Amino acid sequence: MFFSKSSEYAIRAMVYLAIYSSSEKRLGIKEIAKALNFPEHYLGKVLQDLAKKHIIHSVKGPHGGFYLPEGGDNISILNLIDAIEGLEFFNSCGLGLHECNEDRPCPIHNQYQIIKGNFYKLLSEKTIYDMKEDLEKEIAFMHFQNIDSLVK
Repeated sequence: MFFSKSSEYAIRAMVYLAIYSSSEKRLGIKEIAKALNFPEHYLGKVLQDLAKKHIIHSVKGPHGGFYLPEGGDNISILNLIDAIEGLEFFNSCGLGLHECNEDRPCPIHNQYQIIKGNFYKLLSEKTIYDMKEDLEKEIAFMHFQNIDSLVK
């Protein structure tokens, strides 16, 4: 597991919102949590954080809920993770050594730098839109409960 639970929830919720929400069709936290099988309270905190950072929109009231703004699905996974937890992972040692650096590398430093670089590139290039498209083309899957056959 490379991501924190908050980042996992944010990524999957963003994909769900990209597929099912719009400014006219806002989704409530209960629906999103049920579809993703996430704890409602925890997911609510994650979505509120995304709304405060203007990544998603939130409307209060009886017809309120969450939705992606126009073009909101163009956010990269890297930018989404940065908004949730920051990118400290890319500056950390694979063995957790604080003294590890280019001048004084740990035993896996050089190989780990390559892996982190490739992972950084992947996350910076992959967007929520790309993930939505992969699901719609059925070349990837993500399980949602109680939804139509768009996503398996």
